Amino acid sequence: MRFAVLLALRVFFRIFYRIKVKGLDNIPASGPLLVTCNHNSNADPPVLMSFLALKRKANILAKKELFSPAILGRAFSHFGAIPVDRKAPGGDISALRAGLAVLKEGGCLAIFPEGTRAAGRKVEPKGGAAFLAVKSGAAVLPVRIFNTENFSKLGKIVIVFGKPVSQAVLSSKKDYEEASGLIMEEIFSLE
Repeated sequence: MRFAVLLALRVFFRIFYRIKVKGLDNIPASGPLLVTCNHNSNADPPVLMSFLALKRKANILAKKELFSPAILGRAFSHFGAIPVDRKAPGGDISALRAGLAVLKEGGCLAIFPEGTRAAGRKVEPKGGAAFLAVKSGAAVLPVRIFNTENFSKLGKIVIVFGKPVSQAVLSSKKDYEEASGLIMEEIFSLE
């Protein structure tokens, strides 16, 4: 079921948005992987997950509002989504624990470091992406999606999978917010 839905999404994006995908070979085939991506619109998660699925089965952190009503929650959970309470003081510890568990088991986890849709503006990233990367030791793969902020206009979408970011560079930063800022720099350097 999951495979069929992701395949249908890929076909949809290729037909209606003439999607161009670069760097699929940069996705490690195995081992813990934290996929970090910019976030401009509601189209970004299905774009990212449908093409990431060509190389890896992945989980994704998603805002808890998507899990209501319960039938949607079950569907999102079936597709590997982990609910995040973005308003939790100090961050959603249970979501971070669930994400760490995925990575420590050698899985793939996708996250939007900005924690919200940026819609073309610069948003300071949250520390969660760097926390997950440093605590798990997972490879960090930057991804940039272009042209989804005007998703309703059926324009061309481009998704670029970059090369993994060095763990040593992330660990050298003084705090998780600074390290997440470095991850965002890597994402926005992709063309």
